[in-house]
Amino acid sequence: MSLDKFEKSPREIFHPEIQKDLLVLEEQEGSVNFKFGILYAKDGQLTDDEMFSNEMGSESFQRFLHLLGDTVTLKGWTGYRGGLDTKNDTTGIFSIYTVFQGHEIMFHVSTMLPYSRENKQQVERKRHIGNDIVTIVFQEGEESSPAFKPSMIRSHFTHIFALVRYNKQNDSYRLKIFSEESVPLFGPPLPSPPVFTNHQEFRDFLLVKLINGEKATLETPTFSQKRQRTLDMLIRSLYQDLMPDLHKNMLNRRSFSDVLPESPKSTRKKEEARQAEFVRLGQALKLKTTVKGDATANLATTSFCKKEPWESQSFCSNFPHEVVCADSWGQSLLVSTDAGILLIDDGQPSVQVFDKTLQVKQMHVLETLDLLIARTDKGKDSRLLVFRLSAVQKDIETKQIIRSKYDCRENKLERTKGEYFLLYWASLGGR
Repeated sequence: MSLDKFEKSPREIFHPEIQKDLLVLEEQEGSVNFKFGILYAKDGQLTDDEMFSNEMGSESFQRFLHLLGDTVTLKGWTGYRGGLDTKNDTTGIFSIYTVFQGHEIMFHVSTMLPYSRENKQQVERKRHIGNDIVTIVFQEGEESSPAFKPSMIRSHFTHIFALVRYNKQNDSYRLKIFSEESVPLFGPPLPSPPVFTNHQEFRDFLLVKLINGEKATLETPTFSQKRQRTLDMLIRSLYQDLMPDLHKNMLNRRSFSDVLPESPKSTRKKEEARQAEFVRLGQALKLKTTVKGDATANLATTSFCKKEPWESQSFCSNFPHEVVCADSWGQSLLVSTDAGILLIDDGQPSVQVFDKTLQVKQMHVLETLDLLIARTDKGKDSRLLVFRLSAVQKDIETKQIIRSKYDCRENKLERTKGEYFLLYWASLGGR
């Protein structure tokens, strides 16, 4: 039976096994486990043939691999294999593997994949790394040496490159991201400058960036259409398997209610109890799968309490005003409220920058340009105001003036439709 013949009125599926089937469906649909390529490039190498022909990596490259994950023996490996051979060593003897935030990740490391002295193109290595959506390029050399460009790699499949460079002088990693134009924006945003001295924070940031990058790539037309067809096929299969249960009238409902310790009299309470039991069975299934070690999203390896450096944090828990808009300014937050514009610093009293006569609906802090751009009102009445951040900072430090709407006449851009102009400015990234 096809889904086209499905009844117009949707019917709830009460069978608890549906939860197990949906977990399997999620795994098959993607975005649970990941395979990322890692390409080692020596200083001065400008072609993919040169990069793929490196038999071994440097000491700094080995430390980078050790930072990313564990070295595992492929033969007999029972975890996520990412397309590598785990029976006959045809794709190398070892690889790098890790579990991060519940996701299994297998890395295709160029120096660990089979090397051929006769084949200069190293087809076996390119077969795996060239078919990865995301590839890390670890490039040796100083910042002044020729940098990696995506055009150096001949691949129609790879959409994102993460260029990693290690600086021995200050023991830091520098990160740069390249992505196809069709890939939507994805976070977390790179810090400025994109240099990491804390290696563990760098690892966490990099893995989150790569995972989000692959997920964003899967939304492009090239991948989304294929995923939609695959998902449709899997759902049809699941629907057909459950059809016999759906035609047993209310047998499932009655048998499912039998497991309840007590049967509430109210229909509403019965439904609430049934839903609670459904959740309980789902949690038991999750626990059972986790204990067995079969769960790809293994909760035992996920730290829910851990706060990542790029995650949102509570900045001010008892702020007394209604927030209209805000933007970060250094380590502080510039907030437009019904009481005016305030500068908030964590643990410090807020500082009044503009009084309540200036009602700002949208603002952008552009520190690199020393500019604060604000939009007042909306529609035809909207106006743009432009301030020098250094001038605003001077007013705050000297405490000479709290500006009002009437003090900002010289900062107003005349004959501008602020709403559209600011939207256009933001779309350009403030360039």
